[in-house]
Amino acid sequence: MKTVALVDTNHGRGHHLTYMRFFSKTLLEMGYRVMSFYPQPDDILPWIQENCPEGVENFHAFEMQEYQWQELPVVGQLPKLFPQWTRWPQPVLILGRWQKTAAVIQDAADQIGYEPDLVFLNWLDNYLSYYLSGSMIDWVFPYPWSGLYFRPATYRFGQRYLPILKTPLSHLAVANADRCQAITLLDEYEAENLQSDVHNKPVIAFPDFTDITPPDLTYSLAKDIKAKAGNRTIVGLFGALSKRKGLLTLLEAAQQCDPEEFFFVFAGSLSKAMFHQDYSTRLNDDYETVQKIVESSPSNCLFHLEFIPGEPQFNALVNRCDVIFSAYENFPYSSNALVKAAAFKKLVMASEGYCMGKRVEQFQLGVTIPEGDVGACLQGLKDLKIRLAQPNTDRQPDFEGYCQQHSLQQLANSFEDVLNLVSVHPKQSATRVP
Repeated sequence: MKTVALVDTNHGRGHHLTYMRFFSKTLLEMGYRVMSFYPQPDDILPWIQENCPEGVENFHAFEMQEYQWQELPVVGQLPKLFPQWTRWPQPVLILGRWQKTAAVIQDAADQIGYEPDLVFLNWLDNYLSYYLSGSMIDWVFPYPWSGLYFRPATYRFGQRYLPILKTPLSHLAVANADRCQAITLLDEYEAENLQSDVHNKPVIAFPDFTDITPPDLTYSLAKDIKAKAGNRTIVGLFGALSKRKGLLTLLEAAQQCDPEEFFFVFAGSLSKAMFHQDYSTRLNDDYETVQKIVESSPSNCLFHLEFIPGEPQFNALVNRCDVIFSAYENFPYSSNALVKAAAFKKLVMASEGYCMGKRVEQFQLGVTIPEGDVGACLQGLKDLKIRLAQPNTDRQPDFEGYCQQHSLQQLANSFEDVLNLVSVHPKQSATRVP
């Protein structure tokens, strides 16, 4: 039996937790032994016991916290009298993260008596940096590895170059490590482009699946939505509410819509700290505008600015809507909001171009608009309302096809593609943290 170690040190109960749970369950069902490394292992083990009882004996959950900046690669913990740096240079920090991860995995392997045949980094982005080479990673990380690349650097940084020499830099140079088996990512359209940057390693598309636990039909908020919306078309925006979710665009569209035709639901946490997520500058004016609109209590809007308790409640909200708003801004990546909507057969509005827009157009899941365009949003809502009332046989949404492409079965297939690349794991050595 092969052993797979899954690693994610990101805190939170969003998709990080969902991925750790379902990656673990999928691999157990495929017949692998699983080592899970997560900041809150108690969030994983009980879920596995309930949802995959037949695999519990092959599941081992360990705690792994984020790498501490006052530890250096090779050197380790610095003396207390050493000057306290706010942040180490990125390549140093990332190399230290690789080394610390290897040390924690080795300690866990010593406990259970099994070495991992593959280490899979659920959020590979945390282990990437310019100015790092594959040979550096081989020096400190002794295990065959792969990982899920969520946010390709070409979208975030463009092409960067070495100063003076102007030599192109690669954010994925670590993939040249001998022990790297493959790079995986959620954007099937970007996979081909990424393959040209990673010449000697496979690039494998992973499905952007979601938890489709049956809706909680007793959830009071879902009942309130139906009662207040009446016969109006219900448009929902859920999850952490921020600028990148298109929050301000939808609020402004709601103000201009006929209040007798549309009803808008905004459910999820809203904080000033998270509002600017994925933007390099703080958007205080936009945040204040959002606050003023919320405080004005528009008659065609319902605000529930609190954390949604769990997937059954989240799914109850999605199930209650007619349209799911997913016209994200400054966000060219994948989102499982689309498969969540498709699972409950809800039309969506997404920003045109990039991953989400391409998927919506390919599978006829709804409409796409230029991001941040309130006028286009208004027209898109009207088009969706017509589509709901008079389904066009030439433009039937392929909900089933989309869900199949982003299913747990496809996740198992993708994992199998990666694991087929892994040979029997030989005992290897690398530089450990003192």
